[in-house]
Amino acid sequence: MRENLISRGKSNMRENLNSRSKLMAVIMLLITSLTSIQCKKEDVNPTLPDQAPLSAIPDGVLMAATGVVSSSYYVVNSLPSGYVKDGSRDYTTYIQAAITKYPNVVLPPFPVLVNDNGITIPSNRVITFPTGSEIRLKPSSKPGYKILNISNATNITLYNPVITGDRYKHIGTTGEWGSGIAIYGSSNISIYGAKIKDCWGDGIYLGQVSGKINPKNIIIKDSSLKSNRRAGMSIIGVDGLLLENVYAGYNKGTVPATGINFEANYPTSELKNVQMKNITTELNGERGIQITGHHMLNSSINKYVNITITNHIDKSSPMSAIKFSVNNVDGTSAKMLGTINIVNPSWQKTLNNRPLHIITNQLGMKMTVSSPDVINSSGSLLSWASTYSLLDKTSSIVNVLRD
Repeated sequence: MRENLISRGKSNMRENLNSRSKLMAVIMLLITSLTSIQCKKEDVNPTLPDQAPLSAIPDGVLMAATGVVSSSYYVVNSLPSGYVKDGSRDYTTYIQAAITKYPNVVLPPFPVLVNDNGITIPSNRVITFPTGSEIRLKPSSKPGYKILNISNATNITLYNPVITGDRYKHIGTTGEWGSGIAIYGSSNISIYGAKIKDCWGDGIYLGQVSGKINPKNIIIKDSSLKSNRRAGMSIIGVDGLLLENVYAGYNKGTVPATGINFEANYPTSELKNVQMKNITTELNGERGIQITGHHMLNSSINKYVNITITNHIDKSSPMSAIKFSVNNVDGTSAKMLGTINIVNPSWQKTLNNRPLHIITNQLGMKMTVSSPDVINSSGSLLSWASTYSLLDKTSSIVNVLRD
C-alpha cells in the first residue's frame, strides 16, 4: 500500500509540474507578444505588418473611434522607435504608407507632424482620428498645399479629423491655396466631427478635376472650420452636398474672408442638390455665406442651381450674412436658373445692417426667405414689417414669407 501511495504521489507531482510548465509557457508567450507589440523598428520606408491585433489598441482609442472595426490598422504600430507624441517630428512617410496599404486605419491618439506634401487618401478608405489625435502641418513656404488630399477618389469616410494648418507659422507670403482637406472630382465622401483651423487658404476645398469633374455626394456633419485665412469652406462645384451642424467662424485674412464660399469658376461647374442645415457663421472677415457664379455663364449653356439653407445663424458679419452675386460676363448668353431657399434664418448684428446682399441680372433665379429673424447692429430684433421691408427691397428675385 505504501508503494502505491508513493507511486500516486509521484504521479500527482508530475501532473502538477506539467500543469505549471504549461501555465509558465502561456505566460511567457503573452509576455513575448506584448513585448513585440511595444517594439518598433526604425525604417524610413516602413514594412507594415499584415494586421494589428486588438491587443495593440492604444489606451483610449476606442472612446472616440467611431470608425474602428476588428480589422482596423493602428498607425502607431508603424511609427519608428522612440517616436514623440508632441507633434514635433515629421511622420508623413509612415502615415502615408499605412493609409496607402490598409482600407481602415486609426491614427495615433496624439498630435503628429506632416510636411506640405500632405497625405493622399485613395478610394475605399475609412480613417479615424481618436481622442487626442491631430495632424499638424510643418511650416511651409508654398503658396498652396493640401494637408489631406482626396482626388479622383470615391467611398471615403473620415471620423473626427483634427487638422491644424500653418497660418501663423507660414514661411512664405504669397498664395492663398493652403487647404486642410481638399476634395477634387471625388464622390461619396463623408466627413464627421471635423475640427479644421489655421490653414493658409480654406479649411475644406471642393474643386474640380481639370475644370470638368465636379465632386458628387459629399456629406460634412458636426464640424468646425475656424480661423482659416481665406474661407472656412470653398465650393467650386458640386452635385449633391449636405452640410449639417457646421460652424464656420473667424475666417479672415484675404478675400473672400467668408464662412461658406460658393465660387463656381468654370462653365462646367455645378451647384446642384445643396442642402445646408444648422449652419452657424460668426465674425468672418466679410460674410457668412457667399454664392457667386459669373464664370458659370461663360458659355451659351444655361445653368440650373438649387440650394436650400435651413436654420442659418450669422453673427456680426461686417458686410452681410448672405451674398448672392451672379451676372453675365463678356456678352455671353447663358442664364442661371433655379432656386435658393432660405428657411428660418437668424441674422444677428450685421455691422452695416444689410444681412442680405444681392447683385444679379439673372431674373430666372428665385430666392425665397421664410420666417427670418433680423437683429440690427444695436441688438434690437426688428418687427415683421421692418424685416419685410429690409429684405424685400434687396432684389426683385427675392420673395420674403412670414411664418
